Amino acid sequence: MTNKHPHNNVIKNIDDISYLITILNDSKIAYVKKNLSIHLHEKELSLIRQIHKHTKPHHKNARIRKYKALQENPETMPPKYDLHLKIYTNHYKKLEKKGIITLDLEPETDLPYDMEFTDKGLTILKEIATLEKEWEDKVLVDVEDKEELLKLLQDVALNAMGISYAIQKQVKGVY
Repeated sequence: MTNKHPHNNVIKNIDDISYLITILNDSKIAYVKKNLSIHLHEKELSLIRQIHKHTKPHHKNARIRKYKALQENPETMPPKYDLHLKIYTNHYKKLEKKGIITLDLEPETDLPYDMEFTDKGLTILKEIATLEKEWEDKVLVDVEDKEELLKLLQDVALNAMGISYAIQKQVKGVY
């Protein structure tokens, strides 16, 4: 699927992997946004992915443990916790207005808020996954050894996840 874009030669000479990853991510987001049946902003797409992750039982249990520890030791509260909590809940409220999630600001758990996907949200989540797969098929059409590329990306992702995890533990990420 090599196209005749004026930047082809420039891109072929980029040796900055981070920049290439950014180009790939921007392309995927643009493709999903253009083809999705509902208008969502880039931040909302990212937030939907986070919600999908955080509503899984093991992630939810980890969030409950973190919030419970904060309640037991308020001196360990991250700086500007209340501000960040307000920002996050405002973003969730926007998705709730679009009918994608339900937001519970007084859950029966030890969480300050909880959310879950509506039927419409689950449908959109599946649509996003389908569009991402379509995009992947388009950008990998000329790649001969997809298994080798996948293995390399998995190795890189493991290293990246290690960095993210260490930073999240340092800042006591609880949102």
